[in-house]
Amino acid sequence: MPNDNRTGAAILLDVLNDLGVETIFGHTGGAVIPIHVEINKRLRAGTPVPRFVLCRQEGGAGHAAEGYARASGRVGVALATSGPGATNLITPIADAYKDSLPTLFITGQVPSRAIGTDAFQEVDMVGLTRPISKHNYLVKDVADLEWVLREAHALAMHGRPGPVVVDICKDVQLTALETANVPRVRHRESVDFDAARADAILEALARAERPVVKAGGGVIHANAALALQRFAERFDVPVTTTFNALGALPFELAYNLGMPGMHGTIPANYALRDADFILSLGGRFDDRVAVRGFAEGKRIAHVDIDPSEIDKTIATDLNLVATLDEFLAHALASGRSARHPEWMTLIGEWRQRMMPPYGQSEYIKPQAAIEVISELTGGEATLVTGVGQHQMWSAQYYRFRRPRQWISSGGLGTMGFGLPAAVGAWYGDPTHPVVLIDGDGSFQMNIQELGTVVANRIPLKMFVLNNSFLGMVRQWEDMMDDGHHYETCLARTADCDPDCIDLDQSCRRQIPNLTGLKHVYPRLKTVRLRDPETLRDDIAAVLAEPGPVLVDVWIDKAENVIPMIRPGHSLEQMIES
Repeated sequence: MPNDNRTGAAILLDVLNDLGVETIFGHTGGAVIPIHVEINKRLRAGTPVPRFVLCRQEGGAGHAAEGYARASGRVGVALATSGPGATNLITPIADAYKDSLPTLFITGQVPSRAIGTDAFQEVDMVGLTRPISKHNYLVKDVADLEWVLREAHALAMHGRPGPVVVDICKDVQLTALETANVPRVRHRESVDFDAARADAILEALARAERPVVKAGGGVIHANAALALQRFAERFDVPVTTTFNALGALPFELAYNLGMPGMHGTIPANYALRDADFILSLGGRFDDRVAVRGFAEGKRIAHVDIDPSEIDKTIATDLNLVATLDEFLAHALASGRSARHPEWMTLIGEWRQRMMPPYGQSEYIKPQAAIEVISELTGGEATLVTGVGQHQMWSAQYYRFRRPRQWISSGGLGTMGFGLPAAVGAWYGDPTHPVVLIDGDGSFQMNIQELGTVVANRIPLKMFVLNNSFLGMVRQWEDMMDDGHHYETCLARTADCDPDCIDLDQSCRRQIPNLTGLKHVYPRLKTVRLRDPETLRDDIAAVLAEPGPVLVDVWIDKAENVIPMIRPGHSLEQMIES
């Protein structure tokens, strides 16, 4: 790297170039103008510089960085100004933290001399993000900028991935570097692989009569999906793939039970219910999977890269702190194997119920729409969702075939995640078609990112499953709160009866009219689907379009996500129909 008197803005872009950062998602503002000026200068000069994707709101930029990280396995980078620009990144930072996504959030800050004066658009980003980031920095000296950026990027990927925040004062961006400070000396004791602990887990797995592997998102972060498949085959053990691990195993694999938990598949939840040994690989014991009584009468083993997850919520009988690629490599090289023929026969019978049945009506069934999308894309599309019923139907009915194709907000459950994350996913992996399945409630929360889609001619196929409700909340209210869903009806206006809590299939007031968005966003094609009889041909026509398409799918408003385990209930109390 050059050692001339570069400004902080120049150093930032030089470092990002050197680290292989290809894309930055963001928005501009006063505290990051020097960075944008430097980007413009380099573009005019033909000098290499990361592509800057201007999102329409900073939160959208943050979710786009998450989508990029999920789809590519590389660090997603977002840039925003100080004050409200920076605080708009708080939700994406928290979302990335909950789902362990390698992300770098760079924010501008007021000049260093103004820190602590309550200056215009000053916000303490270090204080705000301390509990929701892997680490954070405030850079007040240009001499520290390069080592901070390099360390931040490395930290985002190292060990258990996660978001790192770098807050850079404006004067640092403008100041020319004279002499760089040397990096701080960091020391963290590495954990040696404990072969004895690993062998104890393998021995327990082999001896168990009804073992189950609960594979988490760490499998995908560790690029260990193929090793997991070989492990399942070698030890003859069924595998539940948690929400963040969908795609780690191909749908058709006999050992794949699908997603467990509150809205998990019947075979996954049956297997966890009847197991005598559960091995968790690279995943925490989330309260929507480890429901009441989850560990009763079972031996629990846990392998995870993060020692803080061991025994945090579920006590283990056996555990190992290790990377999953290391553990699985050890298992496959150990010469050990196992057979559980009676258990796998039962698993095979349960797998016949992998896809919950659904009825037919004059309205499009959301499950049917997702099954058609899955079939027509060969299960190979990068599938992005918002948060709600549509998300769970997508997890249940799309036949995933590869890692990094499932892009959705898990731990935080962030409505509005889908559209901007789909933008980031396309930049992260443009070799696969990107399909967004969203709900009308979730889609509206970041609807402004349609501007980003059309401005950059991103060929997203966006299917909004429109039921005029905040569907998941409506489902809970109907099942547990006597159908009081006043605040969940998205078709309500001031003219409606204030006491109306009816679920009226004929009430299809469109706020907004999604098909009308073609008049607002140039080059956006819009389609409305209402007929179950022509569903397959209609979806095929949409997928064949070369550019972005927004599809308004009028679904059955009364459809619920089944199976379901109610909060506070056990696996034995799963509602199946």
